[in-house]
Amino acid sequence: MKKKINLISSIIFYIFALLVFLFYIIISCIKNINISEITMLILLCGSSLFLYFGGILLSKYKNDNKYMKINLWIFFGLYLLLLITLTLFDPMWGRNGISFSGWNIQNFKNYISESVNIIPFKTITGYISKFNSMYSTKQIMFNLLGNIFAFMPMALFLPILFKKQNKLKNFIITMIVIILGIEFLQLITTSGRFDVDDLILNLFGAVILYLILNIKSVKALIHNVFLLEHNKISIKSYIKIILFIVIILILFVILILYRSRLYNQNLDDFNMINNPSITFKYDNNCSQNNLFYENEIYKYYFDCYDNDDFYVMVNDEDKFNVKDFLDNSKYNYDINRLLEDMNYSNINYKIEHKYPHFNIKIDNENEDSISSLESIDAGIAKLVIIDKSNEIKTLEYEVNIIPIKSGTKKVDINFELTNQNGKTKTITKKIKVIVDENLNVSYSEE
Repeated sequence: MKKKINLISSIIFYIFALLVFLFYIIISCIKNINISEITMLILLCGSSLFLYFGGILLSKYKNDNKYMKINLWIFFGLYLLLLITLTLFDPMWGRNGISFSGWNIQNFKNYISESVNIIPFKTITGYISKFNSMYSTKQIMFNLLGNIFAFMPMALFLPILFKKQNKLKNFIITMIVIILGIEFLQLITTSGRFDVDDLILNLFGAVILYLILNIKSVKALIHNVFLLEHNKISIKSYIKIILFIVIILILFVILILYRSRLYNQNLDDFNMINNPSITFKYDNNCSQNNLFYENEIYKYYFDCYDNDDFYVMVNDEDKFNVKDFLDNSKYNYDINRLLEDMNYSNINYKIEHKYPHFNIKIDNENEDSISSLESIDAGIAKLVIIDKSNEIKTLEYEVNIIPIKSGTKKVDINFELTNQNGKTKTITKKIKVIVDENLNVSYSEE
């Protein structure tokens, strides 16, 4: 009766394993569903766990542990599936998927020049140098620890499934061939990049785990768990193994917490400089000294404040006049952001153009994306183009003409519209610019 229960239970576990795996395949194939690497790993581990218990029960029913080795082959296949998905198709790891659309020799040469690193430790030191920065914690950990962990399971599967892999030399050679094969596959399919540092990290992780798993007590435990052997392991060895795992987990958590702390500290510093708190201090005294700022295009005047008595208070600690705050302080702030703050605080001001200007309106009923040059050097004058659009269907641009020297010039102002299908069209506005000897400007549309 007990044997029948084992058989029925094993079938149930195998069915659950298959269902979880099919669910993984289905959601992986649906384009509108994006699943994280952790979710993918949980699903495959869940399928493997059901498979593992099914194998144990089936082995007890048959009184033969060969089914556990068959399970190991299936686990190995699932691991390879996950590995291929992450190294060739997953965008989180910078993978574009295998695609040959638009392929030509020149594009491939450009791709090679941008996607190959043969300098050892260049990428590794690059990520380490970004550890104390605002660079994404997830990206750093995926590229450093992720590459270390990615091939570690090979140290479990290869020695058990292939007898020759029980020699360290053979294992290292096999790992180098596998890793290089994947790196070259990423390169020739343009799904990733070839980086010698990936080889270093992948190989390092696999060899470290290989050496750990070949410790006598650890190897005996692995064979007991995955092959249902009955190797004797002392309590002392169990304690050492558990302590080692706990220490590694604690160190990993400490590393993540420390990195998060550095990131938050850098984020606070960044916000202090780039998103400071702004208030204004001033006296309501009208005067003629009301020009508070000017740039290449505009002059800015207060309606009724004296520039010498008007201050910008930053983070409740620093005090500047407007010009010093925008041009000479450590804070990254521009005049447009400051004007928004002034509007919010009901500070009245006016803006004057320094040079002749005109507006260009463009109908954009299809809501295409648009690009244009920010400035055009016409020789006799510089044309500075500023986007003044308030809505996407009617685009408006202000063109300011800054004289350089006398003369006459015809100028084309090009706007490139790109629709949702990637097709582009160019709208050209032609003008004639005249600059006299006194650098006075006149213009007309052609």
